[in-house]
Amino acid sequence: MEKLSVWLRNGLVLAGLLALGYLLGANRTVKASSSSASSGDLQFQLGSVSEHSSLLVYQPETKTVYVYQGATTGNSNLQCSFKYQLGAPGGAIQRVPCPVQALLP
Repeated sequence: MEKLSVWLRNGLVLAGLLALGYLLGANRTVKASSSSASSGDLQFQLGSVSEHSSLLVYQPETKTVYVYQGATTGNSNLQCSFKYQLGAPGGAIQRVPCPVQALLP
């Protein structure tokens, strides 16, 4: 009986640690929006902070999602990697390379 209680206690501790790890390691999403008279609301999303993270910027008025790969590593000047042109819901999505931008001094 004592062995069963030890196994049960260890199992509960393991389940608790797994739950805590899941909560702490879950993809945290940072969203922000900004609006002005000339453009619609922009929405930003940054997933987990790692070398594989990407910054997504959505512009509703043009139905375009801009992807900035490696947003948290490397050079501080970030170029748009590509963009998704969204059509009707359920329709095809077109991936288009972003034009190369000149870096500001």
